[in-house]
Amino acid sequence: MPRLALYYVENHKIEIVQTILGKEQVLLNGVKISESKATAGSRHVFSVNKNNYRISRRDHSKVGRMNTYEIQKDGSPVALINVEQSQSTYILLLIIIVGVGCGYIFGSFFYQLLFTPETI
Repeated sequence: MPRLALYYVENHKIEIVQTILGKEQVLLNGVKISESKATAGSRHVFSVNKNNYRISRRDHSKVGRMNTYEIQKDGSPVALINVEQSQSTYILLLIIIVGVGCGYIFGSFFYQLLFTPETI
């Protein structure tokens, strides 16, 4: 299951993962505490140490500037940092692979253009 987000709250690890069936699960220290369909307004409500937490997915228009998920503790917003690594390394790897492939194609083309014997 790919992990979408990872937060630490009051010495507890909160993970948000997506299942193969398209559902979003919230795991508290590895134990499933909430599950809902992964849509743009999905909410998860649970309690940790007598505090009620609500995790909801933000609108797609705000995601670029903020965290993907909004977390509230007892009704007030909490600023938490998503510890999960972003997918920028995958994009960088894709750019490198495409660059090497294009370089090979252009290099072989120019090699054939410059160094092949001319036939008349």
